Amino acid sequence: MSVRAFTRIAAGGGGLLAAGFVDRALTPQTRPLSTAAAAAGTLGHIRLYQYQICPFCNKIKALLDLHGLEYETVDVNPLTKKEIKPWSEYRKVPIAVLTPLAGGEPEQINDSPVIAERLLDAIDAAALRPARAAKAFRSPQAMEWAQWSDAKLAVLLFPNITRSFGEAYQAFGYVQDVPHFSTADRLSNQVVGAFAMWMAQGKIKKKYAIDDERQALRGAIRTWVGEGLAGRAFAGGDAPHYGDVCVYGCLRAIDRTAAHAEILDDAPELARWYGRMEEAVGPSKGSYPLEGP
Repeated sequence: MSVRAFTRIAAGGGGLLAAGFVDRALTPQTRPLSTAAAAAGTLGHIRLYQYQICPFCNKIKALLDLHGLEYETVDVNPLTKKEIKPWSEYRKVPIAVLTPLAGGEPEQINDSPVIAERLLDAIDAAALRPARAAKAFRSPQAMEWAQWSDAKLAVLLFPNITRSFGEAYQAFGYVQDVPHFSTADRLSNQVVGAFAMWMAQGKIKKKYAIDDERQALRGAIRTWVGEGLAGRAFAGGDAPHYGDVCVYGCLRAIDRTAAHAEILDDAPELARWYGRMEEAVGPSKGSYPLEGP
């Protein structure tokens, strides 16, 4: 695929950009781990098809990590999509595939809000937290901030990690760690992908009426800190709610970039909240499938 073709796909809605960026510590009170097993039994085996720098994918992973639910991740090749093309007409990420533990047909769920709703319903059914805490986690305010993270925050991330070819190349560095990517896959995605995304940056800024991308991101962060956190440990109060998880997932998506370090340095209150979220969410429960994608 040519650079021009890939750039056109990215800007038009079929590539990494559309699928990831433009589509759209007090630990929470939980039940014993046996209830996490109950949720896992309801959901079955969870496999998530992703890009590591996709904020919507990271939102789902943060939700699973917070609740101690194990899952597999499969990185999709942004250029070829060979991991999903043979079986999915839907060509964006994230895609969740839930396979019943007792056998049966796998369930494919597309798009992060739909995936999250399915996961949250199973988590609530398994009573992973008391009923009052579960209601607070999905409160109207929490859902409003979740929508804000998709519509206002996530769209600012792409322009901020592609201001130069060097920054885009850094963001695409994750491909070097994908186990099933060949040497050619890694080279082509990091070089061609980074160049294409850098070339698409101006179009995205124009589409979303972004003048200065860094200032716009700082403005969004001020909104989250001032109106979302409002002096509290979490937007949810003493424990994270779903809005906290979504904002955290967005920011975690770019944690390997200079932009991530800069915005945390610029906003100490955000950095402190981010540290509390890291502690609350804990280490990733995700793993690569042993048999390959």
